[in-house]
Amino acid sequence: MPHSAMMVGSGNKTKTCETTVTDKHLSLDVMEPPSKEVREKVRSVFGLNDKIIKESIQQLKEWLELQPHLPKEIDDARLERWLIRCKNSMEKVKKSLDLYYTVRTTVPEIMTGWDTNADWFKSAKKVCYSAPMPQLTPDCDRVILFGLLTSNTKDFDPLDFCKLHQMGLEIRISEDYCMSEIFIVDLLNYTLAHVTKITIPLIKKFELCGIGGCNVRVKAIHILNAPPFADTLIAMLKVALRAKIVSRIQIHGNNLTTLHEQVPKSCLPTEFGGEAGSIAENWGRWTKKMESYNDMLLEREKHNSDESKRPGESPRSSDLLGFEGSFRKLDVD
Repeated sequence: MPHSAMMVGSGNKTKTCETTVTDKHLSLDVMEPPSKEVREKVRSVFGLNDKIIKESIQQLKEWLELQPHLPKEIDDARLERWLIRCKNSMEKVKKSLDLYYTVRTTVPEIMTGWDTNADWFKSAKKVCYSAPMPQLTPDCDRVILFGLLTSNTKDFDPLDFCKLHQMGLEIRISEDYCMSEIFIVDLLNYTLAHVTKITIPLIKKFELCGIGGCNVRVKAIHILNAPPFADTLIAMLKVALRAKIVSRIQIHGNNLTTLHEQVPKSCLPTEFGGEAGSIAENWGRWTKKMESYNDMLLEREKHNSDESKRPGESPRSSDLLGFEGSFRKLDVD
């Protein structure tokens, strides 16, 4: 089924939750705020509670103060989510935070230019999408949809997609509360001309920024509506991504039955036999939310590492893109 033109839906009213975001942002919420039950369930998996979280956040802030090359401005809510994504490992959080700020310096083509008033954003949001679904799965995982809204290749730029996704991830770092993420990649509108615009170095940078730098835990990658030439794209993914991520790729073609066996319909759009509204409705709400965060996004892109002040040798781009060098021990799960 082809994707329709975008129609912005109205957000549902949501309960107040413990977060630093404003009412303006909550009113545009495409994700349900975490309930007390969700927070307790996620925390319990990693042995976290209010006391441990408070002590850990204080330790992390004290550690940041001792790092001359890293920014100091980071709120408690984001640090708490870093603890969760790093499975309550303080050392892993420190390595992840360092990498998060470092990629802002080393991969500016993805990590800067985050202006929702810019022409590239206005064009890109009509071409591709990276949309989180409103509800968590029973295992407290977040479903993220990737795809194209049109088969026209004229305005398709894979770099713009990477920026769109990273901007959305920056918002979710502050608001979302999940165990891991399930990516659903719809290749319905992809043509061979789209695939030829995607390069292995760009895929590596996308993984470095979106999965490595933020320590995103990827539970599964489901690929739908794969055309015959998708073998070329999948081969590129296998070369560019780490083996652990590649092992979690599942190709369903147009068989939604196998997808429904793993992802509940309450977390899927109507195009995939789900109950959570259309892709266009969800993406429309999410882009409105991104626009409401414009000031924060522009400010956040300035928070990067100052490599002139880093103790010791700065990591090389080639090392970072191979997850080697000073970050070789960062095992993103």
